[in-house]
Formats: sequence, structure tokens, C-alpha cells
Amino acid sequence: MAFRDVLNIEVAAGNGGDGSMSFHRAKYLEKGGPDGGHGGRGGNVILRAIEGVESLERLVGKRKFKAENGRYGEGRLRQGADGLDIYIDVPVGTTAFDEESGKVIADLVQVGQEKIIAKGGLGGRGNSTFTSSTRQAPRFAELGTPGQKRRVRLELRLIADVGLVGYPNAGKSSLLAALSRANPAIADYPFTTLSPILGVVQREDERGNSLDERFTMADIPGIIEGASEGKGLGLEFLRHISRTRLLIYVLDVTRNPVEELQQLQGELRAYDPTLLDNVALVALNKVELVEADLAQMVEDELAEQGLPVVQVSAKEGTGLATLRETLFQMLPEFELWAQSNALEVEPDTVVEEALNIVFREDPPAKGETQPERVWEVHGGGFEERIMRFSRYLEDAAEYLGNLFKRQGLYNALRRAGAREGDTVEIGTFRFEYFDDEE
Repeated sequence: MAFRDVLNIEVAAGNGGDGSMSFHRAKYLEKGGPDGGHGGRGGNVILRAIEGVESLERLVGKRKFKAENGRYGEGRLRQGADGLDIYIDVPVGTTAFDEESGKVIADLVQVGQEKIIAKGGLGGRGNSTFTSSTRQAPRFAELGTPGQKRRVRLELRLIADVGLVGYPNAGKSSLLAALSRANPAIADYPFTTLSPILGVVQREDERGNSLDERFTMADIPGIIEGASEGKGLGLEFLRHISRTRLLIYVLDVTRNPVEELQQLQGELRAYDPTLLDNVALVALNKVELVEADLAQMVEDELAEQGLPVVQVSAKEGTGLATLRETLFQMLPEFELWAQSNALEVEPDTVVEEALNIVFREDPPAKGETQPERVWEVHGGGFEERIMRFSRYLEDAAEYLGNLFKRQGLYNALRRAGAREGDTVEIGTFRFEYFDDEE
């Protein structure tokens, strides 16, 4: 299966079912009471992290996901069924972004972790809800709300404890193969690795016996100069480094290791400056190709850059036991690392838009001489509430008027300067303002 770490999808949660406007009917009961049931909730679209998947490729071919709508309420107080949720299974390490806002809406770093990325609409209440001492037979019900729709960008950032970073042909694949159980393609030319490869490194005692400690290591494709600007394979794979707890800069001793280290750090800094805060060390590779004195001189120069240095030969196995043990000792605790590297995820609850009242004067109505005074109401959730009764606005007008009064709209209009007889406009709904301070 081809490796894919970025995918754009469209998701739509289910609409809430409408509440029922119904009255009880019986053979010997001419005028029964209201018995309209509530509508069901719309299904959510849920992102779920699962094991055994290392690419978003399995989702290719299906870019649109739609949850079920809630069912309508019915008479005899029968509630409509909730719409079924739909689950989108993705690899652990998947981050979801809202394409419109760019905000993170989900960041799944553990198996089984779930996050709603499109919330189902609310079911409408049936007319049985709206009875009162003065309203015995409400001839209106509440409509369900639409489910959330959004375009989502999925990015996979591999979950690995240790990441190998280096220029092409530095020996990263050979080092991964020598330290772990992975079997990456290895050859003597650049860009052998075209997708990240994971391996498991086991801790060993002095005799070479395996201990019950291990970590995962990722071979990130070779970085080239300008990778942070999208050159080469840069942006396609630099994102995977952000998930690692420890970085290994793999440097070829036969090249210019000090200069290459500075260039690599420059690329990481340009992509994400926080990457340089990760715990890191240098693996000075291919030491079998130079004299021991030269290798030691290069190690001393690299040490001046402030990072630990371990001389290794992935080809001959030199220094691998030292490197393995050093990594186990340097790995930060997962809990502390996870807390410091957690992404800020958009909260599930949406803060209601602030109330904004705008005054305007319209031309006089026919037969009138004075301009019409109109107060536009924006925000505060009032337009959404009106939409939930759009099918029964005339019958629900009294209920809505009392509701808006309780929620402070009339007080807000009074403070803004509204007068008796002015027109209030909420979306397409217009009504006359009356000054009632009781």
C-alpha cells in the first residue's frame, strides 16, 4: 500500500429531526391535548485512532462522509430515533484541521482515542413541550437544527520515540536496520527512503540479552537544503519529526559534519523552531572509513555544538551498543513530553456570537411621512432560535416574544434607544417593538 500522510475530506453530520405538531385523537375525545413527540438528534462524524494502520491511503476513494439524520417526532409523544454516528478510522498520530479556519479540531495520539469533528444537529421539541397555563393548545413545534458541515485536512504525523534526521546517504536506513527489527531498503545512493519507516529498538544487557524495554525509531526521508520551504521531500516528511521525543542527527564523518549539523538545525528551525527544544544527540556514522584520530577530532568539533556525540559504524556494528544504551538513558518521560507537545484543539462547545444591534432608517411606508425606524439584531443566537420555528412563525410569535424578553433582548433594545412601534429585524423575521418594563 502506498504511503499517504495528507488527505482532504468533506464531512457532514446528520440534521436533527423536527418535533411533531400533533394533537391526541380518540373515538370519544373531540379535542385532545397536544401530544407531539421530539425529533431525534443527528448523527455525529467521529474520528477514531486505530492500530495496524500506518497511512491515510485506506481512505482514498472516499472523500465525503455523511452521518444519518435524526428521525422526525410523531404523535402520541413518540420521539424520533437518533441518527447513527459515522466513524472514520485513521492511524494513531493523525491531526485534523478545519480548512476554513486552519484550527486543529482533533489530535489523536493514542489507540482508541476519538474526537467529534462534525456535530449532529439537535432534535426539535414537539408541541407538547410548549403548553402553559395560558397556552393549552400550541399549534407549533420546533424544527431540528442542521448538522455541522466542514472541509477537513488530515495530516499524519508518525508516533515514534526517536527520529533519525540527516541528509541523503548519511546512513540512516542502515542505522535503523542495525539497531532495530526494521528492514528498510538500503543502497549506496541518495533518496533510497521515500516514506518514513518505523523500527523497534530493544534494550540489551552487557551480554547482549534482550530486556523488557523498547522504543520505536523512525527513519525520516533525507532532508535537502530548502526542505523547510517545500523543496525535495521536505514538507512532506518534516511534520513527522514533530512527534518524536528524541532526535538523532545522523552525520557522515567523510563529509563536513559540523556544517551539515548546522544546516540541518537551520532547516528544522525554519519549519518549526520548537523542534530544536527536543532532546537530541549526534550519531557520527561511517567511522570505519577514516582513521581513529580523525574521527575523534571531528567528534570534538561536534561536541562544541552542545550535543552528545556517539561514533558508530552502521555497516560494521561499531558503537551500536553504546548508542542504544545512550538513547534509553536520554529518552524523556512520555507523560512529560506529551504534556509539553500537546496541540491546542478547538473546544467542542462553541461560544455564542455576541449580541450586536444596528439602527437604520428605511424610506417611509406608503401613506406615511416619517421614515421607518428599524433595529437589526445580529448574534446572541436569536436568528438561530427563530429558524427553529420558521414553519410555524405566526403561531409561535407570542412564545418567541416572551422568550426574547426573558433572554434580555427587549432590555438591550431599550438601552440602544428603541421606541414603541419601531421595527425589529432578526434575519427575515420582523416584528413591532413594544416597551414593556414589567
